[in-house]
Amino acid sequence: MPHSAPPPPTAVRPARPVTAEQGFLRAWAALVPAALGVAYFLWRAPDVDLARLQLAGTAAAAREVYDGHAPAFRDALVAQMVWVACGAATLLLVFQIGHHAYSGLRGRQVAHWALIATFAGAVFGLVENGLLVGALRVRGPVDDWPFATATALETVKWLLLGASTVVGATVWATTVSRAGRGMRKKAEDPHTDDTDDSDADDDAATGAPHPQHPAHAPKAVPPWPVAEADGRVWPTGVVHPHAEPGIPSAHWRYQSTTAPGRQHAKLGFCVSGGGIRSATVTLGALQALRRSLREARYLVSVSGGGYTAGAMQLALNDTLTSRDAFAPGSPEEDHLRRHSKYVADGTGQWMVALGVLLRGLLASLFLLAAATGTVGLVLSWAYHDVPVTDLTHLAKPGIRFCAHCTTTPARPSFRDPAVWTVAYALVAAAGIWLLWLAAYVWDRADRTARWLARAFQAFVVLTLALTAVVFVLPLLAWSAVYLQTRHQVSRPDATVGAGLTVLVTYFAALVGTLWRRRQTLRTGLSKVMDAVRGRSGLTRAVPNGLLQYLTVWVVLIVLAAVFLLILGWTTATGWAWPLWMQICVPAVLLFIGSLLDQTWMSLHPFYRRRLASAFAVRREILPGTEGTQVARPYDFATETTTLSEYGARKPDFPQVIFAAAGNLSGSDRTPPGRRAVSYTLSHDYVGGPDVGYACTACLEQRSKRHIARDLTVQSAVAISGAAFASAMGAQARAFQVLFALSNARLGSWLPNPGALAEQWSAPRWPAPPAPLIRRLPYLLREVFGRYPMDDRLLLVTDGGHYENLGLVELLRQGVRTAVCIDASGDIPPFATTLAQAIALAQEELGITITLHEPTALVPGSSDPLQPPSVLSALNARLSRTSVVTGDITYPEDLDIDGERGRHGTLIVARTTLTKDLPYELLSYAAAHPVFPHDSTSDQWFDHRQFDAYQTLGRCLGQRVQELLDGAEAS
Repeated sequence: MPHSAPPPPTAVRPARPVTAEQGFLRAWAALVPAALGVAYFLWRAPDVDLARLQLAGTAAAAREVYDGHAPAFRDALVAQMVWVACGAATLLLVFQIGHHAYSGLRGRQVAHWALIATFAGAVFGLVENGLLVGALRVRGPVDDWPFATATALETVKWLLLGASTVVGATVWATTVSRAGRGMRKKAEDPHTDDTDDSDADDDAATGAPHPQHPAHAPKAVPPWPVAEADGRVWPTGVVHPHAEPGIPSAHWRYQSTTAPGRQHAKLGFCVSGGGIRSATVTLGALQALRRSLREARYLVSVSGGGYTAGAMQLALNDTLTSRDAFAPGSPEEDHLRRHSKYVADGTGQWMVALGVLLRGLLASLFLLAAATGTVGLVLSWAYHDVPVTDLTHLAKPGIRFCAHCTTTPARPSFRDPAVWTVAYALVAAAGIWLLWLAAYVWDRADRTARWLARAFQAFVVLTLALTAVVFVLPLLAWSAVYLQTRHQVSRPDATVGAGLTVLVTYFAALVGTLWRRRQTLRTGLSKVMDAVRGRSGLTRAVPNGLLQYLTVWVVLIVLAAVFLLILGWTTATGWAWPLWMQICVPAVLLFIGSLLDQTWMSLHPFYRRRLASAFAVRREILPGTEGTQVARPYDFATETTTLSEYGARKPDFPQVIFAAAGNLSGSDRTPPGRRAVSYTLSHDYVGGPDVGYACTACLEQRSKRHIARDLTVQSAVAISGAAFASAMGAQARAFQVLFALSNARLGSWLPNPGALAEQWSAPRWPAPPAPLIRRLPYLLREVFGRYPMDDRLLLVTDGGHYENLGLVELLRQGVRTAVCIDASGDIPPFATTLAQAIALAQEELGITITLHEPTALVPGSSDPLQPPSVLSALNARLSRTSVVTGDITYPEDLDIDGERGRHGTLIVARTTLTKDLPYELLSYAAAHPVFPHDSTSDQWFDHRQFDAYQTLGRCLGQRVQELLDGAEAS
C-alpha cells in the first residue's frame, strides 16, 4: 500500500569527537613528519643516482653504478629510509584523519585501502634499502639476489607509495577544505557547536525556513537501506520510516514510499512519453478531460506528456483558470501549433543547434585530451625518475615530429626482476585464492575466509597495476612513438588528424541524435517490395539501427585509439617538453576544468530553451488595446520558474509530478539491465523511494546557482524528456558513451536526496558542501558509466528510461481510479510499454493489474470498413477499441477520506486507430501508413501531424470521459 505521509527519519548518530578546529590542526600537523623527512634527506643524502642502483637487478650492474662511491650510496640509502618512513607517517596520519573528514562509504573505503598500501609500501622500501645497505658493506663478491630483490621491492614500493600519495593529497585537501568551512560557519554562528544539524546551520544562516516548505514536514527522507556485496549497508546512521521487522512484503512497502504530505486520492492521471507526438495527443486528451482533470489529485507526466503538463502548469495564474488555459482556440494552443517544430525551424535555428552540438563536442574532447596529457606528463616524469622500464630513448624521436626521419625507436627492454615481480604477484594471488577456497569450503562464515577474500582482491589489483606499469604503459609509449616515426608524422599531420577526429565524432553525434524518419525515404519500389513480402506499412515506423550501431562503434574505437596514442606519446616525451608546455597543459586543465559546468556545455540548456519557446507561455492583454490577448513566452533570463513556487498546485488543477529517471551503476539497487530508478520532481519534494526525497524549496535555497537553475519547471520538463543521454537505463551502452564524449546529451546532474538526508543529519564540518558546478569528474563518470548511489549528484534523464507511461509512479501515490494516456508509440500488435509498466508495478509495488479484453487494442481486431477490398490496408490497422479498463489490486488498503479498500480501476487510452474516428482522421491515416506511430526521433511536426495527433487525443479523451461519467453515475 502506498504510504503517503511517512514520519521524519530517525537519525542514529555515531560519536564524532573530532571538531572542525581539531581536524584542521591535525591535517596541518600531519605534514610535519614529511617536512622533517625531506629536510633530513636534503641535508644528509649525497647527490647520487639512487634509482639506478635500486633498479640495477644484478651485482654487476650495481657495481657499475656505485663503483668507488659505496659510502656515499649507503648514506643516501639511509637518508631515503628516513624520508620514506617520515612520508609514510604523514600519509598514515592523513588517512586516519580522513575517516573523520569523509562521511561516505566510498571515501572511507579508499582511505582504508590507501592506508594499507602506504604501510606496505613503507615496509617494502625499508627492507629494500636495508638489503642494499648490507650489500654495499660487503667488500668481497656479492650475490645477485639482494639487488634482484631490491629491484622487485622498488617496483612495488613506488607503485604503492605513488598511488597513496595522490590519494593522500586529495584526502588532505578535502579535510582542510571541509574543516575550514566548518570553522567559518561556527564563527558566523558561535552559539552552536560541531554536533549541530546542518539544517540548523542553514536555517540560522538564512533567517527562517523556506515559506514554501511546511515547518512540520521533514526536509529529507532517506531511501530504504540496502546491503552491498561486502556487507556494508547504505544509507547509514538513519532508520527508514517504514522499517518494520517481520513484514514479508517489506520491499513493496519501501518502494511504495511517497513524499511526505501526499495522500491517497480518488482520481489521478498519467501521460506517457513520446516527444512531440505524446505532447499533442496529451493536449487533445486533456482538453476533452478538462472537467475530470479539475477533480483529479495527481497528474504524473513523462517526457513528451510533460511538455503539455508543464505548459498547462505555467499557463495558470491568478486570472487564467484551469477552465481556460490551453482551451481549444486559445492563444496558448495557437502559439504551440505555430511552434510545433520546437527544436529548430529555419536555417538560422538549425545553424544554432548544430553550433551548440559542436561547441559541446569541442569542450568535452579538449578537456579529456588535456586530462589524458596531464596524466601522461606525470607518468613520463615517473618513468624518468624511477625507470622501472627505461623509456628515455623514446623522448628525442617522439618530440621531434620529423617528416623525413625513418629510424624507428627500439622496443623497451624490461628488467628481469620487475618481470619476475609480476609473476610472483600472480602466483601469490593464485595461492591466496586456493587458501580462500579451502577456508570457504570448510566454513563459509569463518572470519579467515573473509580476510583471504579481501587479500585475494588486493593481490589481483596489485598484479594488474604491476602489469600496467611494467608492460602495458611502456609498450603503449613505444607504440605511439613507433607509429609517429614509422609514418613520418609531422605537426601539420597531427593537427589534421585531430581535426578529422573531431569531425568524425561530430558526424557520429549527428547520426545518434538526428537519425529520424528514414521510412519517408522508402517510396516507390519499397512499397512494392513490402506488398510482395506481405509486410505491413507499420514496420517502417521503426528504422533499422544496424548502420547506427556500426557508425557509433567505429567512432568509439577511433576515439579510444586516439586517446591511447595521446597517453602513450605524452608518457614517452612529457619529461622532455619545454618548461612552458609542462606548466601550461596542467594549468589549462585545472583552470578550465574547475570553471566549466559539464551540464551547461551540453545540449541540455539549448533543449530547455527550445522547449520553453514553444510550451512555456502565459496569456497577457496587450496594453493600449481593448482586451487583445496574446500568448507571451516566459523570459527565463529575468524570471526563474522555481519548482516550489511556479510548480505549486493551482486551484482546480492536479499536482503535477514530472517523472524522470535517476541513473545508478551496479546491482546494489537496480536489477541487472535496468540501471535506472524513479526520480520525480514536483513543487513539494524531489526524489524517489530508491534515492530518498528532499524538500524542493530547501534544495532551491541551498543549491548553488548553476544547479539551482535546473530546479525549475522548464528544467523539470526538459530533464523528464531527456531521451538521449550518457545514461539511458537499459538502452545501448555504446550510444551512452558517445553522448558523454560528445556532450550530446539532454540530462542533468541533480542533487541526490539520499546523500542529502545523510549530510543534513550529520555534524557540520565533515559533511561535504553542495557542488558549485558539475566539473570534469562528472564527465568522467559519464564516460565510464560510474553512477554510485551515495554520490552527491545523480545523473537524471528521461523518465522513459525507468517507465515510459508514468503509471507506476501514479500507482505509487495510491489512486482508486488511474487514467493512463498511452502515446508511447509502441509498434503493434501488443502494447509493450503498457505490459512493461504492469510487470514493474507488480515487481516494485506488489500491485496486480488485470486488463479487460486487452486484445481489443490489437490492430486488425475491428470489423472492417466498407468496402474491404479497397480499404484492406487501413482495415489491417484498425483496433476494436482504443480504450480498455482493468482492475487494480493493491497489497494493502488505501485510505481515501476515511474509506478503506484495496481495489481500484485502471483506464488506458492508447493511440490506435478505430473505425469510429472522424472521417478526416481516417483519411489522414490512409495517406500516412506510419500514423499514429511516428518515430519519437521525429520532433519536427508540421501542422498536419499536429492536428492529426491532437484530434486523436481529443477522441481518446472523450471516450475516457464517458467511462468516468458512467462510473460516477453508477
